[in-house]
Amino acid sequence: MNFEFYTASKIVFGNNRFYDIKNIAPQYADNYLIVSGGGSIHRSGKMKELEEQLIQAGLAFHHYRGIVDEPGPDDINKGVDIAKSNNCNGVIAIGGGSVIDTGKAISGLMTNEGYIKDYLEGVGIGRKLVNDPAPFIAIPTTAGTGSEVTKNAVITCPVEKYKKSFRHDKLIPDVALVDPVLTLSLPAFNTATSGMDALTQLIESYVSKKAQPIPEALAIYGIGLVAKSLIAAYTDGQNLEARRNMALASLLSGICLANSGLGAVHGIAAALGCHYGISHGLACAILLPYIMEYNMDAQLKKYAEIGRVLTAKSIDDDRQAALEGIEYVKEISKKMNIPSDLKEFSIDQRDLLLLAQSSRGNSMSGNPVDMRDQDIIDLLKKLI
Repeated sequence: MNFEFYTASKIVFGNNRFYDIKNIAPQYADNYLIVSGGGSIHRSGKMKELEEQLIQAGLAFHHYRGIVDEPGPDDINKGVDIAKSNNCNGVIAIGGGSVIDTGKAISGLMTNEGYIKDYLEGVGIGRKLVNDPAPFIAIPTTAGTGSEVTKNAVITCPVEKYKKSFRHDKLIPDVALVDPVLTLSLPAFNTATSGMDALTQLIESYVSKKAQPIPEALAIYGIGLVAKSLIAAYTDGQNLEARRNMALASLLSGICLANSGLGAVHGIAAALGCHYGISHGLACAILLPYIMEYNMDAQLKKYAEIGRVLTAKSIDDDRQAALEGIEYVKEISKKMNIPSDLKEFSIDQRDLLLLAQSSRGNSMSGNPVDMRDQDIIDLLKKLI
């Protein structure tokens, strides 16, 4: 047995731990770039509270607002310019996965030469980080991506039609500050899609070709949290216990994917997002049961264990347990009004080969079964 394990240097988790930022932030920097999304974090008053805590700690800060979609190269380059022009020496990102990915990428480029595209897998020039990133504190307000503990930032370019990762072990945030209270205002549909993203990451990392023992244990525990809490969080957004469990499941999913990789759901979802603008969590939710069916025989014992955990049933027969797990995923998606296929997105059959070829990112390498382009095309034909 031979493996390495990576996660954030410090994980701070719990209700109202957001207010620990005044004690945490001074340990890493004294002039922060605060990266945030749309208006919700500002309307809720949390941004003002964050500012007050930083002022109380005697720290300077500058804002970079408006990250509402997956960041593009220009978003990152602009953020780096703002940070450098204001002599920032640390980054705090507060928001969903896209906001955290933006902060993560900015922290890497604040201390290194070149532009973001230079570093991207598959489309860049293979540039690698030389210097340590600027200190980075990630504060998630959704429960799904686990970006607060991952080592990659996903960058999407609609013009050049790519969705690629900026990846390096040093990009893992210094601090993941996870406060479930910050997720209470998350709308039901976002709760559903982000929660299914977390479930997908837990399942894909568990069955991955690159699976490792520590993430395997965390993944099974996280799958159990999703099974008992996702529907509860969806139906009652103020259910703090359910929100806490989903925040923890999301955190665990990020740890798992950072160490064990992902699979075909994320590979194909990236292509659908790049070429058809389908949101990542929604694409994952739609694809997940179909990829589970496709992979089942290659990892039957693991899919059986997933089925037993999801259904909370003691099912002796592995195949039956795996099938019931797949059916469970379909049923909870239906309860949360997630489409069962891709028909509403008007995907052109002439684009299927392009979608298959665009699925060949790093995620696909962990899939239990090697999928040819034709396999992906055949799968997508069933869904469109």
